[in-house]
Amino acid sequence: DISRSTIDRERWQITKREKNKKKGYDQARGRTRINIGAAIQQWRELKEREGLESDAEVALFLLDR
Repeated sequence: DISRSTIDRERWQITKREKNKKKGYDQARGRTRINIGAAIQQWRELKEREGLESDAEVALFLLDR
């Protein structure tokens, strides 16, 4: 028979692993982020006007100009 504390401990360990995994993903994503501040509206308008699908496409579009 499994005790309540054993089940709680297993749930806590799973939750801790999931949090650590998410933290790793967030750190990896954070290394590629930039802050464009007040220019976000212009960024979105350019993205829509040029029919670009991703922020990466907008960045390449601007770099290629």
